[in-house]
Amino acid sequence: MNSSAPRAAQSSARGFRLGLAQRVLPGALGFLTASVVLYVGLLFTDDPMSAGELGRMVGWSLFGVAVLALTGRGRGVILTEDALVVVHGERRTFPWAGIEHLVVRRTFGVSQVVAYLKDGRRVTLPAPTSFADARFEEKARELTECWEERRLTPPPAAAPPPAPAP
Repeated sequence: MNSSAPRAAQSSARGFRLGLAQRVLPGALGFLTASVVLYVGLLFTDDPMSAGELGRMVGWSLFGVAVLALTGRGRGVILTEDALVVVHGERRTFPWAGIEHLVVRRTFGVSQVVAYLKDGRRVTLPAPTSFADARFEEKARELTECWEERRLTPPPAAAPPPAPAP
């Protein structure tokens, strides 16, 4: 959590992160598909793939899947009292009042939440996503309700620092 955020915002923060299956399955399916296409394609050439080459390719594919499992662990969103924090490699903070509206968009059969900002930009949130998540509708509703509750209220003012002791 961002240490510069007010304590009240930190203690009441809620968030959504991608699960292991959501991080690994797309890459695993991509590696598997590429491997099958390559293997079948090489069957029709003068130099088909040997069992050893196939084994090495599968090994590297498994290594790639392991890297995907480890690298995307923190991807998601954090809902604080004063802002939506998007964690996607880096943390980006969007005050609730700066978000025009939230929309659930479906692309290639996967639903994701898109935040349309008042400055004209749009941000596709890394989580929640409907891919391999039966609770997506509930999470999207919670995110929207959080925005509805906070979008018109200014963020809480930071408490003034204590007066120095005499």
